[in-house]
Amino acid sequence: MKASKRFMTCILTVLLICFLFSIDVSAQRTIVIAVDSGNWAPMKMKEADGELTGFEIDMIKAISSEAGFQVKIIEVPWEKLFDDLDAGKVDAVMASVSITDQRKEKFDFSQPYFSAEQLLVVQKALALSSLQGKTIAAFEATTGAAVLKKSKLIKKKFYPVGDTEKAFNDLAEGKIDGVICDTPLAINFCFRRDAYQGKFAIASERTVLGKPSEKEDYAIAVKKGNVDTLFLLNKGIKAVHAKDIDATLKARWIWW
Repeated sequence: MKASKRFMTCILTVLLICFLFSIDVSAQRTIVIAVDSGNWAPMKMKEADGELTGFEIDMIKAISSEAGFQVKIIEVPWEKLFDDLDAGKVDAVMASVSITDQRKEKFDFSQPYFSAEQLLVVQKALALSSLQGKTIAAFEATTGAAVLKKSKLIKKKFYPVGDTEKAFNDLAEGKIDGVICDTPLAINFCFRRDAYQGKFAIASERTVLGKPSEKEDYAIAVKKGNVDTLFLLNKGIKAVHAKDIDATLKARWIWW
């Protein structure tokens, strides 16, 4: 009788262990995602009531839902994002970060979740004009600023990443002649903002860069070697792509 009880106890223990291992442990995991504290419409904005909205906010929520993990989103100033990631204060950075060779030396990246390029937004009257010698702006520490610095065709002005509204307001008032920036930002201010309707146009970036801009892939950055977080992020991104969730979000937030 005792032997039978011991046998049953062993069976129940084995079944319990199997059950516990069958639970998706990712569902218990919370990943801390850092986003830029400034507005970078339409990718990330902060409403008057403090709510975070935008393409990337909806995207990370969809990624976490599909991969089965919890997500905590915190705001960090652009200039501190990668320092905080390197220091382990956050698990990942999702802030329209383009994959570059320089960044790949220090961080690992998820699969891309968006492709962009540099577009040049100008006052409508300048759409077909020569911009040589004109003042063209970009945002500090972005790929747009990096390519603009190489241009010898124009004068340059650089704004902090958080000053997107100021830059385009200056453009509307004629204080600068153009803004070169990523596709989503350019489209948002050129076509989706009522305050600027009819004022801006997209011009050829070739006129200030001397050549067409290259395509850039946005991805989520993680600390080198953080394979567990990378696995979960890629799992979610793959599912979002497979179900065309990203296409739905692009239609909502980006295209006009």
